[in-house]
Amino acid sequence: MEKTNKIHAVVYTILGVIIVVMAIMWYRCAVNKDKLDTSLANNYDRAFFELSDYVSDIDVLLTKAQLAGTPAQLASISNEIFMQAAEAKSCFGELPQQDVNLEKTAKFLSQVGDYTYVLSQNMINGQEISQEEYTTLSKLNDYAGELSRNLDEIEARIYKGEISFNTAYGANIITRALAAEDILGDLENVEKSFEGYPSLIYDGPFSEHIENAESVMLKDAGEVSKKQALQKAKEFIGEKADGLEFETEMNNTAIECYVFSKNTDKEQLSVTVTKKGGYVLYFINNRDVREMNYDKDSATAVAYDYLVNHGFTDMKSSYFEITDNTATINFAYSQNGVKMYPDLIKVRVALDTGEVTGIECKGYLMNHKDRGVMSAVISEEEAKANISANLNVNAVSLSVVPKDSLREVLCYEFHGTYKDKNFIIYVNAENGREEEILLLLESETGVLTV
Repeated sequence: MEKTNKIHAVVYTILGVIIVVMAIMWYRCAVNKDKLDTSLANNYDRAFFELSDYVSDIDVLLTKAQLAGTPAQLASISNEIFMQAAEAKSCFGELPQQDVNLEKTAKFLSQVGDYTYVLSQNMINGQEISQEEYTTLSKLNDYAGELSRNLDEIEARIYKGEISFNTAYGANIITRALAAEDILGDLENVEKSFEGYPSLIYDGPFSEHIENAESVMLKDAGEVSKKQALQKAKEFIGEKADGLEFETEMNNTAIECYVFSKNTDKEQLSVTVTKKGGYVLYFINNRDVREMNYDKDSATAVAYDYLVNHGFTDMKSSYFEITDNTATINFAYSQNGVKMYPDLIKVRVALDTGEVTGIECKGYLMNHKDRGVMSAVISEEEAKANISANLNVNAVSLSVVPKDSLREVLCYEFHGTYKDKNFIIYVNAENGREEEILLLLESETGVLTV
């Protein structure tokens, strides 16, 4: 009996210790959670207050931009707007946005700096701001002012203690849910202030027309059925097509597609076929490539023949990259000797057997068209006079390059060296403007540009 009591005492002691340890651990976890919640709420507060300040500055700067009379002054103001908008968007992205759509507010913060920057660049290049562009600046100014006032009102409620990120993310579940709903409700009201926000079409990466871009090549093509698309996919990949099956559809993209796939122990195949026209958009064959028996030149020759055999003619190779014993070679369409960089196709070649294991045709299918006769307005000598004499030019050609706005520009492409490094300088063949300077990063594993 005494032995049994001792055993019970030991068991109870162990259980007691376990309970105490668990209680301490629970308490520490609770304290740590409270600290984390408070820290998170403080970060939200900081992000919101900074967002409010940045938007207030943007409002003032947009007013100044409408009064700028010289390119230098507008460039200075637009640079400030660009930086303030970037910071504002960063702060905006840190705020809680669950269950509320704040897309228009985010779009405004993206476009406002971008738009004013484009205007300043136009002025620097000798263009005057049109009355329509001044009107757009005024509208952006109005929206910035309204956004600033709304944020100020929320900020005032926070200071009065009516709403709080700290309450929303540091209290019990019921209080937290109610407080979060209050905060998100106020942010949703901010979004409503952008109803009627104009569509901005301009020469920049956040222009409305980019978001709504459609394929030039496919817009008038007839639609194919799922069965027809599967047949197109099988014809494209040939002998490996046995077992290829429908997987899904892609409908919320610039190019709507059917996706077909096939998985085996050795490889996973995926083929994406456009609904319009029945063209292969992507093909990928994921398999292990453990040896390198082909070099870049032989891989490029394989890729070129593959393109020709699939109906892509007049393609010129440019950059390449080798990773995991696989070469990815970029090809651009050439029209009458002018390289069309928008019409891009990427081909993957496995360097063990020289088999093509992938192709991406999005650039080509989005942009390919007959561009007619393209003639330079200025001569090669006139274009060369606009680049630095420090560049030792060793090759010149004409090419069409895409801008961030999707606008295409016919350029003289000057290849040359400076300080033992290779560069490309693009000069607008219409007005002599220097469009871009690229540094070529060349190694045994690829040629890339920065």
